This record gives sequence, structure tokens and C-alpha cells, in this order.
Amino acid sequence: MKTNLQKLFLLAIILLTPNSVKAISSCSYSEQAELNDIVANVKATYEVVEIYAGKLVDIDGVTDSEDGLVDYYVKGFDISILNITDDIYVKVSNDLDNNVITYRYKDTENGSMKFRTEDVYNLKTYTIEVYSDKYSCAGELFRKFTLTTPIYNFFSEWPECNGVTDFYYCQEFLSSSNISINEFKDKIKEYKKNEETEIEKNHQDNNKNFFEKLQAFYQDNKIIINSIIIIIIVAGVATTVILIKKKRSRVL
Repeated sequence: MKTNLQKLFLLAIILLTPNSVKAISSCSYSEQAELNDIVANVKATYEVVEIYAGKLVDIDGVTDSEDGLVDYYVKGFDISILNITDDIYVKVSNDLDNNVITYRYKDTENGSMKFRTEDVYNLKTYTIEVYSDKYSCAGELFRKFTLTTPIYNFFSEWPECNGVTDFYYCQEFLSSSNISINEFKDKIKEYKKNEETEIEKNHQDNNKNFFEKLQAFYQDNKIIINSIIIIIIVAGVATTVILIKKKRSRVL
């Protein structure tokens, strides 16, 4: 029974050990500590960029060029991996294909590397694995983390989204999967209805005269106002009684 409990305890420790830190290593504790400090500094970021995609015929007539062509750009992401050193290397993969790319310090610019993708139409999660490249534990995985790029929202270009960029369904990029046309129409209709209601309410509030506003203020705060009035009356009565008693005592 005791042996089984020990095994369960050991299994629990293994399961609860974070996957970003290697549980068993052929390196010494001091070497592991050094490498853990290094891999902890590795970061991944993305930036939305405009990528030149050639020229198109200008159907809007906004160009002055003789050939009638305009530069055409598409949306994309620049993915950056930062703080790679000679002591480590990273492997980058994603959940949409089987490509795994390895980057070492020699592949970077002062420890930073960048790659570009035009895939803005799928939520894509990149997995970054950081490996040791020194000591006896070279090749061992020391950290794993992810970076998810958002998805481009076509509805952000629709006329319904003009002037309402603060509305989630009108944002240029979304952190959730694609929304359907029916969902978008329902949400934007609901949003604009609520917005119109709020505008009408504000308009009505502004058109109220002074006494209506005063009455509305009283209705919203009548408990506090009545309490203050009672306190003032009680205080006034008490003060009057005290003054009368003092006056009578002087007369006597």
C-alpha cells in the first residue's frame, strides 16, 4: 500500500511539472539554471504589415500614372523571435501544416529573426520550442510556448462598419474564428439599435427643462436628499431649543 502511494505521488509530480521546463537533464543543476535563464528571455511577437503584391488596373481613377496602374498591397504578419543566443536554438512549427523550421544564432540578426506570412485568413498558432545547444544536454528541450495570430475580418470593409470600428464585429482582426454573414448582420443590427436608443435617450435628457431635470435628480437621489433635509431640520430644532433655554436662563 505504501509503495502504491509513493508511485501515485511520483506520478502526480511528473504530471504537474510544467512542459516549459525539462524535468530530467544530463546537465548539472548549475548548467540547467544558466540555460533556464537564457531560454526564459526568448520572446515571440507579431506585427501587421502591408505586403507589396504588384500592380493592378486603377478602376477608381485615382492614379496619375501613364499606364493607369496602381500599387497593390495585401495584409500580412511579420513574426519575430527575439533573444536567441549561441547557447540555444529554436524550432518553429504551426498547427496548420507540417513545416518545422530550426533557427540558430547564425541565422539571426543580433539574436533576432523574422519571417513573413500572408496567411491572415486563418487563426494560426505557432509553437516555439527552445533547445539547449551547449554542455552535455545539447539538443534537450528546455522550453515550449505558443503565439497565435488573429484572423482578418472581411466585414470590417463593409459600409455598415463605417464609423463603428470600436464594435468587435467591425474590427480589422479578430481573435476568434470567422463569423457568418447572418451573425454579423444580427450583431451589427443589434449594436446600431442600441446606439440609436442611447442617442435618443441623450437627446431627450438634453431637451428636459430645468425643473424636469431637478425632478429627475430628486427621484434618483430622494433617499439621500430626504435624509439630509431631516438632519437639517433636527439640527435646526435642536439649535433653536438650546438658544431659547440660554435666553430664558439669562432672563432669570
